[in-house]
Amino acid sequence: MPRRIPKEVPTVSLDAISAKVWAYITRRLTSLAIPADIVKFLGKGTGTEVPADKSLYDLVALDRLDKYLNKGAGTELPANMSLYDILLAFPILKAEFEEAYCSDESQVTLNTTGSDQSLGSKNLTVALPTGASVVRAITAAIIIVKNATDTEQSIDFNLKVAGVTIFSQNGVLAFTAAKGSTPITLAQDCTAQITGNGTYALEAEAQISAAQNVTFTTVYLLFVQYKMT
Repeated sequence: MPRRIPKEVPTVSLDAISAKVWAYITRRLTSLAIPADIVKFLGKGTGTEVPADKSLYDLVALDRLDKYLNKGAGTELPANMSLYDILLAFPILKAEFEEAYCSDESQVTLNTTGSDQSLGSKNLTVALPTGASVVRAITAAIIIVKNATDTEQSIDFNLKVAGVTIFSQNGVLAFTAAKGSTPITLAQDCTAQITGNGTYALEAEAQISAAQNVTFTTVYLLFVQYKMT
């Protein structure tokens, strides 16, 4: 019996499918009289970048969209139009984002007891996009502690943000009667202190139990989670 030769199955590239989808979206937006800037951005291809005088948030942020569209007679959002017709492709509107900031290092040697002593204060400047609101903030102090003598030590730590103590604990770290070094990380939520753009002072403090040299090398990190409002 002769063998049947299968017919060639036509293939369609993802690029071709994508082009058709974007062409449809562009036609849909054009038919709804959406401003050319948004159509241009969604249309892909040459010249589709966000206009230089506008940010993506200016074009698609929900609470600004009506303001952006309603610039004059005839530019209002059509009454029978769902916002999803133009915003479905932008999960950015509901997403949350994160910025991370890092200080340079501070090195302090302590050799007295009886009080909390600064390990060096550092300022970090938060710079979020226009229209951003802070969802959550976390501060971390990464500290390398070096016990320079064969002396037992019990070390207490504090962590401050903008002058407010957000962490305080006794006996966080201990050394036996031997020289050595170890890293330690102090991390704490500081959403109440990081309220938006601005410069914030971060400071760790330590108190040693024996009057012998202990060196602290500290770097501060600040993580700010935000969303567009």
